[in-house]
Amino acid sequence: MSTNAIRGTTRIDIEAIVDEISDLIEHGKVDRVSNILRKLTPQDIIDVLLRLDEEKRRTIAALISNDVYVKILAKLPEEVLLDVVKVIGITRLARIAPEIPPDELADVIEKLPPYYRRQILRELPYWKLEEVKPLLGYPPETAGGVMTTRIPIFNEKQRVAEVIKEFSIKNEFGFYDKTNYIYVIDDEGKLKGWIDVKSLFTIPRDKKIGEVILPCRVTVNALADREEAAKLVVKYDLTEIPVVDSEGRLLGAITVDDIIDVIVAESSEDLLKFGGLLQIIKGAYLTAKITDLVKKRAIWLIVLYLMESITVTVISSFRDVISAVVALSFFIPLLIDTAGNAGSQSATLVIRSLAIGEARTTDFFRILLKESMSALLLGLILAPAGFTLAYVTSRDLLVALTVSLTLILVILIASLIGVTLPFIALKIKADPAVVSAPLLTTLTDVLGLSTYFLIATYLLGLR
Repeated sequence: MSTNAIRGTTRIDIEAIVDEISDLIEHGKVDRVSNILRKLTPQDIIDVLLRLDEEKRRTIAALISNDVYVKILAKLPEEVLLDVVKVIGITRLARIAPEIPPDELADVIEKLPPYYRRQILRELPYWKLEEVKPLLGYPPETAGGVMTTRIPIFNEKQRVAEVIKEFSIKNEFGFYDKTNYIYVIDDEGKLKGWIDVKSLFTIPRDKKIGEVILPCRVTVNALADREEAAKLVVKYDLTEIPVVDSEGRLLGAITVDDIIDVIVAESSEDLLKFGGLLQIIKGAYLTAKITDLVKKRAIWLIVLYLMESITVTVISSFRDVISAVVALSFFIPLLIDTAGNAGSQSATLVIRSLAIGEARTTDFFRILLKESMSALLLGLILAPAGFTLAYVTSRDLLVALTVSLTLILVILIASLIGVTLPFIALKIKADPAVVSAPLLTTLTDVLGLSTYFLIATYLLGLR
């Protein structure tokens, strides 16, 4: 079974491998587990570790080679990483660490509890500690927290011939993580410009490197949010972006592979916030403890429950209207759900546009007008369907007209709310995703129901 399962990398294959490894561990055939692990890619081994229970995970942690750990340690969630470190020990981790790029090793160290963090820092070789120490000074969410310092950096006064020779030797011995660009600094360490490696080898050797470089189109401050770096890379179509301090001194660079990780992480974070999770779930969902999931979801659920109770007040205040025309109650779920969906669509589009830097706060009125027109057209498209369904159900033209008119208005109202809330959040320096999620549902429900019953009151003569 393992031979066929290992040929692919689909989820079904991984599940089959996990089942086989579990069975072999239970029967004490650990040597056969080692054979399976040797045939897996590092990415597949991560999937296996995520899907095994804690005891079996620790069993195979001892079987994984150092070469594989170099590639996967930084990608493991905190819970899994801690299990692995407990098994392999600090001494072995210290032997593996020098082979891990400094930015990834900093991520590994940041994920460990304080005790293990102090232990590994004591065990690291001095030269590796000097590499990783500057990165540990930056929070993980900043540009400095995701940059690499192992990039080609040369003084502007050096000759091209000297640069090529030094670069070639260091590159051969693995001194650099990425070699797309040669970075050039002055005597104070300030970034003067860069040149791509291919162009470097075509330039006359006797020239000074500072004479042939191009100015960097954009840089990012080390303390800036990592999301800002990702936006700049996307906007200017870069493969990497230099990171500088407040004085313009070059500290490192963020490469495109790290930018992809940042984009995925930030998108996941926004999605979780929009789903109403007050605290972000870090790491993998598969390894998250049930108690942690409950803690991070309970608060918002309580808040949302209390906020939604306002709708009870709205409905109860129109109980005479509902009593007079019972058919009105049939369409409450349809109207508030449609409004909620329309509002969510608008909010999602706006939040995405703000997140990638496409829209700014100054674009508010332009976006508001665009969404207003879109909402009206959507309402007019849905109104005939709403009218038909309401008439077939109630056999009352006025009820059908009430539902269709309400449909147009609630879609418009919900869309305007969906546009406005993210901008209000930015104004008060809150996360648009966090603010929009709970308020959007409540406001669309309250205003949608109020609109519905007010229209019914006047059209049906129930005042």
